[in-house]
Order: sequence, then structure tokens, then C-alpha cells
Amino acid sequence: MAQLPQQQSDSDRKDDTAAARAKRSLIQFGCNVHRQSNSNVHKGRGIRRLISLFNSLEDLVAENDRREELLQSLDSQDELVTSRDEDRTFSSFNELLHCLPWLKKKLLSDAKELDSILKELRKGADSARGDDTANLKHANSFIHWTPPFAPQSKMIAGLFITPPGMLLTKDKIRDRDSDFLVTTYSWPAFMYKDYSFDSANIEKGLFRSTLLLKAFKHLFTSPSSAKEIDGDGNVLRRMTRSTLRFALSNINSWRSVDGDFDYYDFYNNIVDFFEVVPGTDAQAPINELLKWWNRKVFRKIRTVPLTSAQLGRFSVARMSSQREVHEGDSP
Repeated sequence: MAQLPQQQSDSDRKDDTAAARAKRSLIQFGCNVHRQSNSNVHKGRGIRRLISLFNSLEDLVAENDRREELLQSLDSQDELVTSRDEDRTFSSFNELLHCLPWLKKKLLSDAKELDSILKELRKGADSARGDDTANLKHANSFIHWTPPFAPQSKMIAGLFITPPGMLLTKDKIRDRDSDFLVTTYSWPAFMYKDYSFDSANIEKGLFRSTLLLKAFKHLFTSPSSAKEIDGDGNVLRRMTRSTLRFALSNINSWRSVDGDFDYYDFYNNIVDFFEVVPGTDAQAPINELLKWWNRKVFRKIRTVPLTSAQLGRFSVARMSSQREVHEGDSP
């Protein structure tokens, strides 16, 4: 004969209820931790675009810690001596805190928690960079080569194959010829307006190429917006230039060195172009270049303010005047 289930005592029911609550709390905690982890990964996706394309977050934090320790042993901040590479790293650290201000408090957390947060942010950052490079690798459709080639095949692209090679090389650059090495110490032709280089004025047209603009809009606005830009039919900012150079090469996965070309040095050359200038005369064309990019990307940027007299001629101001005149006319 089947046994009847034994009735639970009040104490047993209380124990079960407490266990259930504890279980629910544990599950909720796990879900919160999982959501927090996913949130940090998502927050890290903009790091390679906005902060640094190459530096690890651990290196940024370490440089800040190193400087703080040095400053404690110095009488003034003016005595601090740093290299340009260290200055770039520290600048990226400050930009990191500007973009993720909540991270400043986390820097005071225990080392294990901080390492976990940085790992999650780095995961998101590297994943996004991989997505960007892969998308641009397969986005050669917005480039109209003459003659055409299959953009999905990277084995026929690269520095030494026509037509992509025409943008990355000039004249008689040969495969690893000592007189024609393709290195980071020369600005690639694809970064110039009309892909034209003026040896008497090297800065002329630099960072103003249609191809750069298309790559930037493809990554930062939308792929369709890149196709709206008129090109020559025959042929970001700083992160876009490095990524585009990679996309035009024949390597199939992201790496920092491609033959004699070091992407890390190339990226730093671009950063220094904008951030290390001898004076106001050199800064003026850079400011104009940034305005040019804003106009090309956003189009509706207006740099010349309208006067009160000019505003008064437009319909918004005229309607306001008409409404004031007719105020009180109603019976």
C-alpha cells in the first residue's frame, strides 16, 4: 500500500522557505554578476575607437600608478621627465577616465576586482576592433577599382598587386627592395587628397582622401553613408587610417606588424601629427583639417554665427513678430 506523504512541521517549512529564499538570492546574485560582466564588455567596445587602438588597459593604469609614485618623490610636477611613448599612454589613461568616469572609483578596489573589470573591458574592446577590421575587409565594394576585382578575396590584394597596390605604393616599389621598403616612416598615398603627394609641401592634402572618408563613415555612421560620398571611380579618424591600411593589405587577421610595416608605429605617427606641434602656426592647419572632417561627416556643421539682423529676416522671427502684433485683436 502506498505510503502517504509525511506532513512537514512548521520548523521544516520555515527551513525550506529560508533555503528557497537563499537559492533565489544566489540565482539573482549570479544574474546580476552576469549582467554586470556583459555590461562591462559592452562598455569596452568603444575603447579601441576612442581611447587607444593598441595599448592594453593594464598598461594605461600602470603608467598612471608609475607617475603618481614618481610625483611623490619629486618637489614639483615640473621635475617629472617622461618619454613621448609614456605621454601617449598617460594621455590615453586620462581619456579612458573621461569616457568611463565610473572607473575612477574602481581603481581603488582590490586588485582582483579591478583585474576582472579590466579583463571584461578589454574583451569588449578587442572584439569591437575585430568586428571593425572584418567589416572593412569585406567593404571594398565601396571602392570602385579599375579594372574590377573580387573584394572578398584578400589573396589578390595587398601592397604589390594592382589595383589595390596602386594606392599603397608609388612608382617602382618592389617586394622588400632595400631602396623601396614600405614602412611606417612614409605617409601612404591613400591618405592624400586625389592620392597626390607634393614633396615641397608634404602636409598638403594629407588625411583628406575620399577613401579615408568612406572608411570612416562606413565604420562610424553606416555602410550606406559611405556609398553616398562621390569618389574618383578609379582608385577616422586616427583609428580609421590604421584600420583602412590593414583592410587594403593582403593579411587575413589583425596583427601589429605586416612585413616592414608596423601598425603600432603608424598609429603613433598619426597621433603625434595631431598632438605634437611646434606652435600656433602649425596648429592652424590641423584645426582647419578637423573642421573639414566635421563638415564632411556631419555636413550640417555651421561655423559662422548669424547676426540678429540676419535672424530677423527668417520666418521663425517674423512669425513671432506677427503674433505679437495681432495679440489682443480677438473680440
